[in-house]
Amino acid sequence: MCNMQNSFGQKFVVTITGSSHGEFVGGNIRNCPKGLRVDYDLITKDLDRRRPQKYGTSRNEIDKVEFLSGITNGKTDGSLIEFRIKNENVKTKDYTDFSGMFRPSHADYTYYIKFGNDSLDYKDNASARMFVPIVIAGSFAKMLLKPRGVEFSAYVTEIAGIDYLKHKRKVAKLLEEVYLNGDTLGGKVRCEIKGIPVGLGEPIFNKISAQLAKAMMSIPSAVSFSLGDIENRDKILGSEDIDEWDTDFTTTTNHSGGINAGITNGMPIIFNLGLHPVHTLRKDMTLLTKDGNLVTRTIAGRHDVCQVLRTPVIVENLAAILIADLMI
Repeated sequence: MCNMQNSFGQKFVVTITGSSHGEFVGGNIRNCPKGLRVDYDLITKDLDRRRPQKYGTSRNEIDKVEFLSGITNGKTDGSLIEFRIKNENVKTKDYTDFSGMFRPSHADYTYYIKFGNDSLDYKDNASARMFVPIVIAGSFAKMLLKPRGVEFSAYVTEIAGIDYLKHKRKVAKLLEEVYLNGDTLGGKVRCEIKGIPVGLGEPIFNKISAQLAKAMMSIPSAVSFSLGDIENRDKILGSEDIDEWDTDFTTTTNHSGGINAGITNGMPIIFNLGLHPVHTLRKDMTLLTKDGNLVTRTIAGRHDVCQVLRTPVIVENLAAILIADLMI
């Protein structure tokens, strides 16, 4: 991995190591408290949720995690938790075939200008596979927060503007059509966090809403972030957006998503993340060479038709890392 920001957190610190097309992806967790019983079933379940589904990439790996340190007799021992996952299905030729060319709307050009290199050693940092360690670290964050009553749930709400929860058959038909045409689709994921205490977050520049937005916009394909249990809050009246009080200090609605003035108010945190379609298509694409010439290529490789379907666990576990970092 090239020298760039690959750590997240201030106290509960997660660092990503390895590379998408190298021998392994991995990471480590600093400052995880001693004595936490490791829920291996949760880790396996979360990793399985990230694996490709019907319209996902054909790069389908078992993702069996190997712990190198930090765990003794099934409990955290207070030292650095190190882990890695072997990459078992690597095909670098899919990328070297268009070496020296820039795909549209990809990391190729921006990484080349910034780092002077567009090799896989650099571009791997834009790969969604680099978030496998985030899933694992997020499982540990959930283990820490569960005894405190904090629970996380993320799910798909839209695919290509269609309500996924109400029209799954319609979405399935559209996905099949798009797959046959070699195209892709984006969508939205909603996350709900229950059991959050009042008072997380700071005024001005360390609002919890700002911290959540920064974290979520780090996920590959993330294109929008919004708070609240309804969409398009910028288009309604103030009287419609206000969360009226109840006598127990809760609110009758949760349009603000559990956050007032950047600080949690005790209601569940609710936020929505929009993801653009994957930009590698299974059809002819126009690439730009380093000499400034346009060329047409059919890009090989294994890419999702709709990566949104396996993004919820990434959203969920990244949010868990942030909350654990604030509450630890």
